[in-house]
Amino acid sequence: MNKSSIIKVAAPSAANGWRPVQGEAFTRLLNTNDALSPDEKDQLVIETTAILGDCVEPSGQDSCNTGLVIGYVQSGKTLSFTGLTALARDNKYQLVILLAGTTNNLVEQSFDRIRKDLDIDGNREWKLFSTQQKGFQSGELDRVNLELLKWRRGNPRARTILIIAMKQHQHLDNLARLLSHVDLTDCPTLIVDDEGDQAGINTKAKKGEESTTYARILALRNLFPHHSYVLYTATPQAPLLISRIDTLSPDFGKVLTPGEQYVGGQDFFGAGGSTYVETILASEVPDRLNPPSEPPKSLLSALRDFFVGVAIGLLEGEDQKGRNRSMMIHPAVPKDEHLMYARWVKQMKEQWCVVLEDEDHPDRDALLAAFEESTKGLLQTYTTAHSFAEIAPLLLEAIETTAIVELNTREKSRIPSVDWKGEYSWILVGGIGLDRGFTVEGLTVSYMPRSTGVGNADNIQQRARFFGYKRGYLGLCRIYLTTENVDAFTDYVSHEDSIRSSIRHHLDAGKTLKDWRRTYFLDQTLKPTRSSVVLLEMYQSRGRGGWIAPDHPHDDSEMLGENRDVVDAILNDFSFSTYAEAGWNDKQVVPAFNDAVPLAELLPYIGRIRYKWPDDNLQHSSLMLMLGRLAEDPAATCSFYAFSGPWSGVPALRTLNDDQPAKIKNLFQGSNARTNYPGARALISQETVTIQLHRYDVQTADKKRTLKDVPVLAVHIPNPLIERVWVER
Repeated sequence: MNKSSIIKVAAPSAANGWRPVQGEAFTRLLNTNDALSPDEKDQLVIETTAILGDCVEPSGQDSCNTGLVIGYVQSGKTLSFTGLTALARDNKYQLVILLAGTTNNLVEQSFDRIRKDLDIDGNREWKLFSTQQKGFQSGELDRVNLELLKWRRGNPRARTILIIAMKQHQHLDNLARLLSHVDLTDCPTLIVDDEGDQAGINTKAKKGEESTTYARILALRNLFPHHSYVLYTATPQAPLLISRIDTLSPDFGKVLTPGEQYVGGQDFFGAGGSTYVETILASEVPDRLNPPSEPPKSLLSALRDFFVGVAIGLLEGEDQKGRNRSMMIHPAVPKDEHLMYARWVKQMKEQWCVVLEDEDHPDRDALLAAFEESTKGLLQTYTTAHSFAEIAPLLLEAIETTAIVELNTREKSRIPSVDWKGEYSWILVGGIGLDRGFTVEGLTVSYMPRSTGVGNADNIQQRARFFGYKRGYLGLCRIYLTTENVDAFTDYVSHEDSIRSSIRHHLDAGKTLKDWRRTYFLDQTLKPTRSSVVLLEMYQSRGRGGWIAPDHPHDDSEMLGENRDVVDAILNDFSFSTYAEAGWNDKQVVPAFNDAVPLAELLPYIGRIRYKWPDDNLQHSSLMLMLGRLAEDPAATCSFYAFSGPWSGVPALRTLNDDQPAKIKNLFQGSNARTNYPGARALISQETVTIQLHRYDVQTADKKRTLKDVPVLAVHIPNPLIERVWVER
């Protein structure tokens, strides 16, 4: 890494001990936001103060650090970093830079939002610049220098400089080049990286090189001797899996709490979420080699759902309240597919308008019957006083006034912006333009005829533009997805919950994100993020059910003694009964309990087991995560069998093999047809977790040494209960 890439990192604020104060800028933001409830405002204050409190203290010595703020897709991250910007102003940060996405429409969206929320036109607290359209050039440096001079002189009217920049290497290079001519000493600075897992992460780390945008970010950071760099994202996999010594690896973190009206993964892909999800058949996904000649039935169904929702909105006066209704069609990246879908939508719009306008049209009754069927489906989830008889007369207006826009660069060099105030209802068609970061106002119907691609979990989740603050009209929402995407989103919800709860628990214990051991659930069909940025070595548990047992439980005499104490405690603290089946002999009878003990009661004992070898410890860590997840259900029980050992009076001996390190041969007692004994391996439950305790005298392969009383805990998890776990090595 270049010498210029080295950045001095400050200790976390837990050691620094400074606490931000709320001033006029942050208070104004709270007072002008009528969409937040009092509880949500309190939560915003608590979380924003905590985030800024982990940043460098403005009046402290020169230092730098990096933070990671984790929200949900469409959950209010923009409001959080806008609040952080306002609070930074209140605490005498002199300069704030927002890296606001990689496309024009994202930067413009952020610029308009932050200008409105901070009421920049209504007060004189800010100097606002944008790198868009050459909006920040050498001519603006005099204005920047003047404001910094005011800060140095202690002028109470000094304004905070706020620069909105595209996260693109040319924009960043130009910004760094210009700011290199500014005296930035004694200038506490906050840099916010929106969608911090994208573009800025070093994609050439494995080659020992720096990707272009990453290098530009480091060059920009090195201009500021006293700053904090805060990454905001809903998909934190990439920042968490880069090297811990990377300057973008977070020192501190915060998991945001979504508001009461937020609708996310659990609502659509958790229990009962299938109500809102419709299937796109694989045969309806476009084949580029043999493109379809007519719109698929699922697209027509999605359009009918959307237009019925628009008509209901017109009846309920939503259009007069400044709100929107929109539909998103999100095919694959190639623009010819966008054009195809846009043409189909325009074709159906024109055709349906002609049919509905002509009361004598031969297709009118059939079309109205199809709309009535769509209405019946929506009214099962959305409560309204209006019947189809009232909705039908509004369908023509709903269809006729809906604007259709392609969000891509097919006709222009820039992705067009959406004038949400110009129309009530919109249908947006696009690929990257509808991807991460873009907010689709009033989104009710989403249609995504595409594959999961290479299966990167963070990319899949970022396509979920259908999440957001829509609890009030959730019943009108419908998501059309392929079965492959439904499975991927369902798996991701489990992954998302696990990674957030693990981080939140770690941070609530007063620890820093830097020392959080990366652990999470992730289905075997998915990868956490693009492999080019992953430098941490991760252990992956099996993705299928079966027996889990340590390979080397006999090593280390101290740990052996501790493990004996643990299993003795289990045998003493739980009630066992003798278990045998017809024909078994005395050697095959075992103390056991079957589905009688809550798994949560046994889990603390299992957690005390320790092993010498790293792979055994990693496997045990992943096992504890899986069992902990299952034990969250109070009704979860387990079976336990105690084989051999001192209590049985039956000597049990096993031999080690010749491997280095050696493993125990034939851990499980074999079957015996004569006594009808199925073998220890077969004593399992197909519905619950089965745990077996084996205690052996273990003999080395050369038979020169015997280790007495080696406890081995083997756990069987049925296939339906298994989840793949990733654990940092």
